[in-house]
Amino acid sequence: MTRRRPIKPVAGVGTRLSMVFVAFLVGSCAIVQPSPLPADTLVSSPTPPDNSHAQDSVDEPVEQVNKRSGPGSYVVIGKRYEVLDDSFQYREIGVASWYGQKFHGRLTASGEDYDMYAMSAAHKALPLPTIVRVTNLDNGAKVEVRVNDRGPFHDDRLIDLSFAAARALGFESRGTAPVVVEAIDAINHPNRVVSQRTDPLVYLQTGAFSNKESAERMAGTVGRLLHGNGRGEIAVDILESSDGEREAALYKVWVGPIVSAADRDELSHVFEQGQIGKPIAVQLSR
Repeated sequence: MTRRRPIKPVAGVGTRLSMVFVAFLVGSCAIVQPSPLPADTLVSSPTPPDNSHAQDSVDEPVEQVNKRSGPGSYVVIGKRYEVLDDSFQYREIGVASWYGQKFHGRLTASGEDYDMYAMSAAHKALPLPTIVRVTNLDNGAKVEVRVNDRGPFHDDRLIDLSFAAARALGFESRGTAPVVVEAIDAINHPNRVVSQRTDPLVYLQTGAFSNKESAERMAGTVGRLLHGNGRGEIAVDILESSDGEREAALYKVWVGPIVSAADRDELSHVFEQGQIGKPIAVQLSR
């Protein structure tokens, strides 16, 4: 079973896998197809970027907030964080941010110097180091990064990327982007057998709002419908796409992942009966 730790919503995403977005019609659900991966995915510019739209993890130096306080856990600003035993079959959707010049050259939690031009990332719970693939759900761009630091220490953030990784994903001039983060088992655990999934993973988007409170209400309604139909184990997440000061944030309500076509059709019917409209299905093919 795929390991997935539920993320806290904004108020409330071994063989080497290649995730691609496929546009297709599922029952009464429309499908969204992101734009292709940007051609320029390498960062070599020595010029420090304008990171006025970026949100750093914390205001304290990295080397001070990442001191370990015990086996499998650490404390930052009075809050204890637990580290996963391993990264095997880890997959999660959530919001990515990035950190740059402010921390460039400082020590990471793994004891390495932070290099904003390297493909690296900070994560609150994954073991260090872990290689993960990050997919931007706004445009389909994806990168592989090495998790070697701790953060971001905000409840509504899943991963903090380096400037280079954020640029490769196409949101270096923005604050955040909705992403899927998956550990690459073929690299992290080459000797462990990974069962092959025959059905694609599908997420259902039940709404996209410019107002966070509206997204929270939708997420609450969806959660009640799921619990009322005995499907309370399915995650409901709010993903934020922000563009700094230039554009209002967009909050998307996502349900899933949903593995089988039967479950997908059943939930689509439940949502329509609950008068929240037809969901948009997004398929992540392996």
